[in-house]
Amino acid sequence: MTKIFILLLLFSNLAMSQVDSEIKYFKDKYGKTEVESGPYMLEIKKINDSVTNHTFSKTKKGQKIWSKSYLGKQPYGLWTRYDKKGNIESTRDYNFTLKYGKFIPENAIRYWELGTATQSDPNNEKIQQHIIKHFRYPEIAVENGTEGRVTVQFTIDENGKVDNLSITEGADILLDTECFAIMNSLKQLEPYKKNGQSVVVYKTIPITFRLK
Repeated sequence: MTKIFILLLLFSNLAMSQVDSEIKYFKDKYGKTEVESGPYMLEIKKINDSVTNHTFSKTKKGQKIWSKSYLGKQPYGLWTRYDKKGNIESTRDYNFTLKYGKFIPENAIRYWELGTATQSDPNNEKIQQHIIKHFRYPEIAVENGTEGRVTVQFTIDENGKVDNLSITEGADILLDTECFAIMNSLKQLEPYKKNGQSVVVYKTIPITFRLK
């Protein structure tokens, strides 16, 4: 009886692993062309009813290229890209909760109230460069042909800390999430002053997703 139970348990675990893990093969390192057997492999593991982990690697060597997790279709957790030696090359943090609406401290003033010329504000250049550097078009959004403009709002406190990030104009959950990830990684800017005194300022930035 004990042997039968162990065999049944092993069979059950094997069946579950087959259901919870899926492997696809691709002939290109971008994962665009799926084939029956190829040099690149995508393993999709079901973590629970909502979360899946996707790991893309070289088939023979098993060398990871990138690892991503999704909550449904929404990016989730820490995304990691690896270099040729298997070391972490870069990460992208999706460990946050999307916030919609305005979250502005009572003492914060609108950016335009400073009377600062946009061209002479070093923060504007820093923000634009940050967006360009970290901008990624969500893969599923590309596949679905999803476009749109997302408006994010945030504050810069007396020490230049970026805080109170929120989305005031959303477009699509994938685009909203990506914009939040971009701006959530911007932690520090130059503080602002008005009449010689440090002030808390809030700004609004639109980010446009357009497929060519």
